[in-house]
Amino acid sequence: MSVSAARQRRAIRVALAATVVAVAALPVGGVLAWNQLLDSRASTTVAVESLSIPETPAALVAALGAGGQLSHVWVATLDASGVGGTVVLLPIGAATEQAPVDAASTDGSATTSTPAERLAEVYARDGMGGLANEVQGLLDVSFVSVGALTRTELINVFAPLGGVDVLLDRPVVSVAVDGTPTQLAGPGEQSFAIDRVVDILIARRPNEKESDRFARHREVWNGVVKRVGAGVELAPEVDTTPAGLADASNFMRRVLGGAMQVWQLSAAPVIDKTLNPKRIDMYSLDRAEVVMVFASVAPSALSGADLPVSVMIDSPFNDPIVSRAAVQRLLDAGIGVAVMREVSAREESATTVAGDDDVTSAINEALGDSFGTLQTTSWDAPVSGVAARITLGSQFAALARDDSQ
Repeated sequence: MSVSAARQRRAIRVALAATVVAVAALPVGGVLAWNQLLDSRASTTVAVESLSIPETPAALVAALGAGGQLSHVWVATLDASGVGGTVVLLPIGAATEQAPVDAASTDGSATTSTPAERLAEVYARDGMGGLANEVQGLLDVSFVSVGALTRTELINVFAPLGGVDVLLDRPVVSVAVDGTPTQLAGPGEQSFAIDRVVDILIARRPNEKESDRFARHREVWNGVVKRVGAGVELAPEVDTTPAGLADASNFMRRVLGGAMQVWQLSAAPVIDKTLNPKRIDMYSLDRAEVVMVFASVAPSALSGADLPVSVMIDSPFNDPIVSRAAVQRLLDAGIGVAVMREVSAREESATTVAGDDDVTSAINEALGDSFGTLQTTSWDAPVSGVAARITLGSQFAALARDDSQ
């Protein structure tokens, strides 16, 4: 960390220490969501007038294929209403959090780097507990439930859907434990019974790159979202109490019980020789995108990184390019993001930082000119645990879009 960055973080800590935030529940305001997240209402139920973040619990769900191998993994988040929510897909080949950590050698003369591991290998060695620990660290998200579901269990979860229409870009071939291949589906749009949908979701071939399966996973879930619509009727045995959230299957049934959406996290191959010396099929996630998504759909589940302060971002642009750029610049400045909202509001030229005078001053100093022109104002009804509200301006939106080209 540079001296300048350290000073910025210290200034923010000092300013935050002098800020006292009251806690109360106040009315909800109107918002808009990203097109990519369809009709997400998780973080968006936090209104400017509200002082509390709604409960948006998250569950880690692993889908097991032939031989009990990890074939697919996602994080399900429950809408604040108690039904519906969001499914966030991540690769089983995602590199573990320890990947970039350097450690001094025993004689102090050199440094060594710890090679990364794939989540699939973590599960094979340490089971669901080890996988949950890794994913929690990777995403900075806490889980109320974790579960590894077999083919039969997955079929039972999705059974209320009856069938799903899926558009595939290539044939899907499954390989049994004994090596026998079976073609499950050809390319094109087709309607599948639930057992075949599950088979397509968990299908893996030896030496098949996971990137070749990304589109398949996304299209299966897109079909599920379309079939769910406004939500399927909850069966009488579904536990709608808080205790029921501890079971991954029950958690998923509640997500299917209301309108839902899906987001597939970006994944780039890890080609660094130190992190991936054996050139295995491994992927890195986009940290800013991860924070952007979970601050939008599951703000109460965010564990929070080791940062001195977190803010709420309001964007009137309904543009994930602009939102991600804002998150990235804040993280670069050592500022966390607790809540991300796409709001219905008039666009202003300057970006506004609302909060306590000392906090806004420290944040402005940390951000410099990375957001263009900044204006400060008071925040009459701050959110508990959030130091300031940043409302993005059109000047910043233009900068973000230009940088993305």
